[in-house]
Amino acid sequence: MANIELTRFRIKKGKEQTAQEWMDFLNRHHQDTVATMAGEKMYVETVFKESNPDGYTYFYWYSIQGIGGNAVEDSTSYIDQKHLEYWEECIDETYRPVDMVVEQSLLAPLIEQAIKQSEQ
Repeated sequence: MANIELTRFRIKKGKEQTAQEWMDFLNRHHQDTVATMAGEKMYVETVFKESNPDGYTYFYWYSIQGIGGNAVEDSTSYIDQKHLEYWEECIDETYRPVDMVVEQSLLAPLIEQAIKQSEQ
């Protein structure tokens, strides 16, 4: 039905302010950002920020995404292009992202039905 993910990414040292600018950019362009979700079959996307005692900042990406959506890398949207620029600048590629394992998930029947209908 849908792919549910929670992944932890580390922000490069010295890029914490740029990472915050990234989130501020997405929030300022909320309507345009939400508009990109349909083509990706992205139903829910939430980012959490953690300032860890190890001195690093981490972003946790939580998403519920349908099968067969377009990849963000293939998008021509200015939102997605800017998103990828920030990603390249801020995400520490030397750190192996931590993918959390879904042990249990509850979706209200109304939400589950809406997802199924959108995939038909």
